[in-house]
Amino acid sequence: MADRRLVCLAALALFTGCGGGRARPPAKGTHDPGGTGATGAGAPTPAQGRALTGADDGFVGRLTVGQTARLLLPLPEGGPEPTAQGDSVLLIRISNVTGTGHREWELRAVREGTTRISAPRADGPPATLTFTVP
Repeated sequence: MADRRLVCLAALALFTGCGGGRARPPAKGTHDPGGTGATGAGAPTPAQGRALTGADDGFVGRLTVGQTARLLLPLPEGGPEPTAQGDSVLLIRISNVTGTGHREWELRAVREGTTRISAPRADGPPATLTFTVP
């Protein structure tokens, strides 16, 4: 009877990880402290499908060719336009027929490289968004 209990305890320890082994450290490049989807220090956040605004100043994102994100700015028609430095991501103006008070752009990855978007804000200096296309 005692042998049977010992076998059960040994099995329980084995299956629950109480076998006296050491805890494994997380794999390198997979820690995501902010829950942003970034995979390591300085790694660009996946930007596919995201809606970004001027509040995302300093954003560093990753798009693969063919993927898109959106840029929404609460600026009046005829106001300042965002600009792009680089040719890996196109800045495509979307016509807003509903009159929401926001203007919208599609950010479409078209080739490898890096593009910096400067997005004007009503209350301060322009926001900078950086996209890397691997």
